[in-house]
Amino acid sequence: MRWTSAAGAWLGLGAAPAALILGAAMAHRHGGAIPLLAVAGGTALMALLLFGQGSLGLRAPHGEDAALTELAPRYLPPWVVAPLGAILSVAMIGWNGFNVGLGGASLAKVSGLPGPFAALTLAAVVLAASFLPPKWNNRIAVATTLAALALVAICVLQLPPPASPVSRSVSWLSAGDVVAMGGYISVFALRAPDFSRGLSSRLDLAKCVALLVLPAAVVIAAGAGVWLRTGSTDVVSALAGVALYGNVFVTAAVFAPALTTTFSGALALRSVWPQLSTRAGMLIVAVPGAVLAAFRFDRALIQWLTLLAATLPPLIIPMAVEGWRRRRGHPHRKIPMWTWLPAGLLATALTLAGSPSGPMLGIATAALATLAWQTAHRAPARPQPGPAPTPTPR
Repeated sequence: MRWTSAAGAWLGLGAAPAALILGAAMAHRHGGAIPLLAVAGGTALMALLLFGQGSLGLRAPHGEDAALTELAPRYLPPWVVAPLGAILSVAMIGWNGFNVGLGGASLAKVSGLPGPFAALTLAAVVLAASFLPPKWNNRIAVATTLAALALVAICVLQLPPPASPVSRSVSWLSAGDVVAMGGYISVFALRAPDFSRGLSSRLDLAKCVALLVLPAAVVIAAGAGVWLRTGSTDVVSALAGVALYGNVFVTAAVFAPALTTTFSGALALRSVWPQLSTRAGMLIVAVPGAVLAAFRFDRALIQWLTLLAATLPPLIIPMAVEGWRRRRGHPHRKIPMWTWLPAGLLATALTLAGSPSGPMLGIATAALATLAWQTAHRAPARPQPGPAPTPTPR
């Protein structure tokens, strides 16, 4: 499969309106421009998580040509697979509610419909589009991503920042920015094999990763510029005040990420309930997502991303390392629970307690535990054949 066939989902998330809101929220926390160091660190973290996990979906010999639902039983103990699928399903429902809620609010501004009714209408349209063949979904994703890029252009032109949206300053809040950017792609990163499956080379995967992280960094900076101009993290209201047609682009732009949530959510549900059809899974994701959208779940973005950044990335570390081992010809091993579960619980507990360092500590703990696992179970070096013995003269 060519990388262009998978480009829609990657670019769709990278240029999604959610990144605009994330940038505005980051600027709000700083009370001004966001540190360039934070954006660079967040971009690097995103790329590492996406490439490490996405490599598992590549064709052999670079990967296993499999989606996450197929990979999980190969890498994890049987009792972990169903709970992981349930967690991912809940995460996808949340992301669906976020994207549809944001698009529904924009549709309400444009059409004059009541907000909840507009969100439910958009949810029904997204669900209907989810039932189309995959090639059409990719085309829709690419087309609506163009709307997202047009939205960024509108924000830059209609809401130009009075100063640079990024600065060279260093702030203790920068760690929180890196975490938020990691949280932005954490669910997608764990499910990256779903969107890299069939790619033939690491170069193809690198192109897809670049299509996500580079636009995301630009859109986040544009969102910070919106905050500098308006002082508001509500991009929908800001656009309505200067260019109502901008909300048309918001409504269209949420299609790509919303379609991704229904697809991935259905796959996650099938790991919990194998007999479930894909269409039924999409419906199970879309209905509660529509309810969240009607209640404007999109307004809780930073809290949502921080929690996701704490819970999911610790598992990516040992999976990526074990995948790398297998590709080098080492025996296949199940990933022990202690390499990632304590790290995830620690990060989640610290995050719920209000510590901004929780997610980073979770990733660091998982990395150390994985290193300990690899060191303790490293196969002994095989003895190299020496020179043939010299015959003894008789």
